[in-house]
Amino acid sequence: MPDEIDLLRAFRADIPGPDDAAWERARAAVALAGDAATASPGSRRRPSRGIRGLRGDRVTRGRVIAAAAVAVVVGAAAGILATVLREPPSLTAPVTTAWRPARPLPAGSRGITAPAGTWHLMSYLVARGWQENTTGPEPGWLTCPTAATCYVEGDNSKSPTGPADMSSFYVSTDGAQAWSVLPVPDGVTFTSALSCASATVCAAGGLYYGHQPIYLTTTTGGHSWTARPLPREVGQVLRLDCVTATTCRGLASVSGKSISPGFDRLMPDMRLVVTSDGGRHFTVASFPRGESIQSVSCPTPSHCVAVGWYTRLDAGKAPNLDHGVLLTSDDGGATWRQRAWPNGYGPGPQPEVTCADATHCAMIGFIERDGTEGNRVGYTSGKDAIQYTVIGFSSDAGATWTASALPRSMPYPMIEALACPTTTTCYAAGGELIAQRIGNNDNAESSVVAITRNAGRTWQRFTFAVPARVPGGMQGDSFLEIVQIQCPQADACVAMGGAEQGSTSTPVYTNHG
Repeated sequence: MPDEIDLLRAFRADIPGPDDAAWERARAAVALAGDAATASPGSRRRPSRGIRGLRGDRVTRGRVIAAAAVAVVVGAAAGILATVLREPPSLTAPVTTAWRPARPLPAGSRGITAPAGTWHLMSYLVARGWQENTTGPEPGWLTCPTAATCYVEGDNSKSPTGPADMSSFYVSTDGAQAWSVLPVPDGVTFTSALSCASATVCAAGGLYYGHQPIYLTTTTGGHSWTARPLPREVGQVLRLDCVTATTCRGLASVSGKSISPGFDRLMPDMRLVVTSDGGRHFTVASFPRGESIQSVSCPTPSHCVAVGWYTRLDAGKAPNLDHGVLLTSDDGGATWRQRAWPNGYGPGPQPEVTCADATHCAMIGFIERDGTEGNRVGYTSGKDAIQYTVIGFSSDAGATWTASALPRSMPYPMIEALACPTTTTCYAAGGELIAQRIGNNDNAESSVVAITRNAGRTWQRFTFAVPARVPGGMQGDSFLEIVQIQCPQADACVAMGGAEQGSTSTPVYTNHG
């Protein structure tokens, strides 16, 4: 019976890779790593969006969780190979893989047809890895370029304590109801979520055999890929936004090293990178010193809005979540202007900004104050114990902002993801501090989506029933919060629940009519 290495090789694409002897060394390293993990589980890594660690207390000042740490973590399989190979392969020129067909995964629940604007839990996407031919992808990064087409870059890691392995790729062409698996080039792990200019033309950052930053593009919806080595000055691409088939902007780190142990996403050398020719050439623009930008939105070639944290920290400290960085640029990132945060809130643990057009933007804001916060599951009290998020709106291209409070029916909301398909319509997804019973266990939080159709003046709250019994392969914690949402158009959204790394399933939600 073939083992995991054989199955991995059987459905990889044709970028040159290691020989049979190297694969045997990889098998030995996998076995050794498994023994070591059993003997000493070690500390938990900070999870990525869509792949979440166990969440006990709410976020506190000095602690950052649920950041996209995968961007700087070598994938498990690629990292093992890089260790066992004396000279891991490198790319010296672009390589394009042959066209490969997709493998349909077994049909799962077809979900519920419902009027536009209503939400239903569509299915439980359960998978133990695409090679096992089960019903759906692992949890990972979600990208939906159209109402019908969605992609997931999946995490193949089987352990909640080891490094992530973003090396699977899935596609749905019916609004996230059925999925197929597509091959990933040999030795490639993703370091950014996919960004697509159309249903089939997409790009992402990656690593080649765990050590070489590369730029990945596809014009066939993942059936074939072109991998290009990135110049040293670009570094690892961590976020990407493609406005056309050839023009993409993103955030990249040259060192790929965090500023402080335990804060994987917080890097001192984040830069704005831009390509106008499909990744053949890049320009690099720096941000002001002492600032770590986590999210940037450029609605026009010249205008950009960026949010992040200050990096002037003592060793071992986390960023100050309610005092962050807010910048705008009118020359494509060549120079930046500091903007003031609205009084009383900052970027929080999930800095995110999105601009629907040149003047209308929205961002996640974070508030904390002294007091007591909790429910029947537990309480926290003291300094900065009360924590929740608001949504900020700007109608002057990010120069000034107004905070919009979420409904009172959402106690202490913690928004993880934001999508604004129009200048007035936004979807805010995350968790609210309402306890729920799942099987024999209590969850402190519940998944929630809030929708505004008037730029934050009013909100509508949507919640979701959880099963009396958690389906096999799924953790009850998957229902704590929604960590990703994609809305290519109003009333056409797909969202994914959070999941412990190594989980085999995660809930998927949609409001398609």
